[in-house]
Amino acid sequence: MIKNYLSVAFRNIVKNKIFSIINISGLAIGMAVCMLILLYVSHELSFDKFHQNGNKIFKTIAKLKFGPNEIEFDQVSKSFGNAVNQVNPEVESFARIGVPFQDDIVVKSDENHQFFEKKFFFSEPSLFKIFTFTFIEGNEQSSLLEPNSVVINEKIARKYFGNENPVGKILTFNKNKYLTVTGIFNSLPSNSTLDFDFIASLPTYDALMKSTKPKQYESEEYIGTGSYETYFMLNDPGSVSKVESTIPKLLTKEAGGNLNDNGTFSLVPFLDSHLGNNWGDFSNTKYISIFLLIAGIILLLALINYMSLTTARSSVRLREVGVRKVLGANRKDLSLQFYGESIIMCFTAFILALFIFEILRHPFYDFLNLHIDNKYILSPYFLGILFLMFITSALVAGSYPALILSKHSPIHVLKGYFSPVTRGSNLRRIFLIFQFTVSVAMIICSGVVQKQLAYLQTKKIGLHKEQVLVIPLSNEARKHYTSFRNDLKQAADIQQIGASSLSLFKGGWNMYFIKSPTTNEDVSLNNMDVDSNFLKILELNWKIKPENIERLAFGNDKMILNETAVEKLKITDNPIHKSINFPGQKREIAGVLKDFNFTSLQQKIDGMMLVVVPDSASLRTLYVRLSPKANMQEKLASIEKTYKKYETNVPFDYYFLDDAFNKLYQSEQRMSGLFAGFTGVAIFIACLGLFGLIAFTSEQKAKEIGIRKVIGASTYNIFTLLSKDFIILVLIANGFAFPISYYFINKWLQGFAYKTDIGVTIFVFAGMLSVIIAFVTISFQAIRAAIANPIKSLRTD
Repeated sequence: MIKNYLSVAFRNIVKNKIFSIINISGLAIGMAVCMLILLYVSHELSFDKFHQNGNKIFKTIAKLKFGPNEIEFDQVSKSFGNAVNQVNPEVESFARIGVPFQDDIVVKSDENHQFFEKKFFFSEPSLFKIFTFTFIEGNEQSSLLEPNSVVINEKIARKYFGNENPVGKILTFNKNKYLTVTGIFNSLPSNSTLDFDFIASLPTYDALMKSTKPKQYESEEYIGTGSYETYFMLNDPGSVSKVESTIPKLLTKEAGGNLNDNGTFSLVPFLDSHLGNNWGDFSNTKYISIFLLIAGIILLLALINYMSLTTARSSVRLREVGVRKVLGANRKDLSLQFYGESIIMCFTAFILALFIFEILRHPFYDFLNLHIDNKYILSPYFLGILFLMFITSALVAGSYPALILSKHSPIHVLKGYFSPVTRGSNLRRIFLIFQFTVSVAMIICSGVVQKQLAYLQTKKIGLHKEQVLVIPLSNEARKHYTSFRNDLKQAADIQQIGASSLSLFKGGWNMYFIKSPTTNEDVSLNNMDVDSNFLKILELNWKIKPENIERLAFGNDKMILNETAVEKLKITDNPIHKSINFPGQKREIAGVLKDFNFTSLQQKIDGMMLVVVPDSASLRTLYVRLSPKANMQEKLASIEKTYKKYETNVPFDYYFLDDAFNKLYQSEQRMSGLFAGFTGVAIFIACLGLFGLIAFTSEQKAKEIGIRKVIGASTYNIFTLLSKDFIILVLIANGFAFPISYYFINKWLQGFAYKTDIGVTIFVFAGMLSVIIAFVTISFQAIRAAIANPIKSLRTD
């Protein structure tokens, strides 16, 4: 019996080639896109689940309130973990991770192997007890006990030592620290929040701390915020609140004074750390939800095509149902047959979708800047998701014929009580309206995302960022800052040179928390040391100029504020010469700059304080304005040559200020591209369904069209007869799409401090485009039916 059902199903697929091709191609494209999205989403949701103790691991977070601002820290003092461990039997173990002091660390094994490294951390053996690591060489319990020891992953081992066994060999850390390799571990999988290439011992970190951090953080007695990420493994996750309640009693006097009234320590589940904070690019719950919704919609559009064409052909299948029932088939047998057909159709589409998925997978990775291990794709978890998607598609696709067509009485069916044209017409209209509602809404959303992105990239931000080369300076290069700058001044095509303590649009900010001189409220101010040329090279505008504009190197007792800083300090009269109390000193306001955007336009301009200093070791970043006529490759090579006169051990690094600004919107850029791609897929699938329906309608109305032509109907009349109902449905879809898309895109725009106007143009454009697309899709089949010879359609009557 099953063999017979499969044979009949296969014959039906082959017999109706056009409808089969439309169904299979639509399903394959929908499934492939859904696979890509599910790969991304499932990978994000699987983060850190491979750690055997994952549900028992908690990360320490401190939250401090300064007036209306709440600052979150994930670093505590060296003795914090041990103090909590001693008074809480619920704590099985704890591990501290020392965070590097700078973004780029230079690691060297020999003269030919010297690189910047970002994934360099410090920790202790308990890290390997709490988290799941696999060691290839070395002992995980002893490899990080001694000072100046380091373990590396196998990729780094090949990078620095080739095929040699690196255990026992030496790596140089930032030119002056020599570390012995004591172990090799397997790289953590791509779905890991912890991402280590190097893990040096904690005693090594402590030694480095003594020369870079205040003494209070070195003290074994100090318990509070500090420089160590600290993780606890509890014997029962439910005891977390009990452990948290003991922390305030452990704080030293200084730390307790800052935290008891204005903040708290808490232990947050480690498994929530990847998505819980909504940090990063696409790794947050907002985009997870958006992509899941899109995956469901794309797959549903493809399934709707199948069901829509199935309802259209229901009259043909009803006669088959009637005959089979007369011959003894029951409803269960018929349902199995129809589900068998949908499974064959979906399986064929699924195999084709796998090929499309594999072709698009790596471009998808590149576009989203993803890294996903091949092991994950072949894991039972992801394969199970694909299997579930296939089964769900087959069940949904076969639901209409299996549940609806199989229930009809054979007497009614064989007597022809069902109209071949109108049967299921209302359902088909609903399907078509839904498909074009989704398509139009996605056109509108895609258009607004691109408009917002263009607005962000072209909006005036209060500084001149074009043609500015930014060069981070190493410690050695800073020692020769004046000579390096003077050499560059002599070079052609260099118009101006300035410097600052931080790199604009890349990295974080220093921040002061001070009291307003008028209200005594806590106020946060970003701050940066700059030289006098910094203001000129970026063309920052004055609101209130200093009294002596020619002498801007004021020193540490003077400062320049922006307009927002003056507003936050609640200074209503002339702020010049006003003194502000800072920790350990007072500073006088020497000038006020007009507001300029020093962060992403997703955020409002915050208070900024600039301290203009003479040539100083605090100036870590050089800004070089190049002539627009300069040959960039030659000029960069020349600057690098000059740089290497003063720094031979640290590779030359640079970026362009406008590029860094644009990279602040990588999420939006990628979202724009994805929306455009998903919109194209949605429109294509909708058009496939529309093409199939117009083809079926033309086939069913062939005799009516023949009669109309015989009695004088023109080609235009026939074309209008076939197309007007579909165009009306597309217009109705526009009516649904406009308010839906406005709601969602307006909600998305609320995440930006500066946003474009949505306007009506994009809605008019989307509506007209949808009608044009529908018209073009319909035209071929409608015109073909309109110009057909009526004799052929009437010959059998």
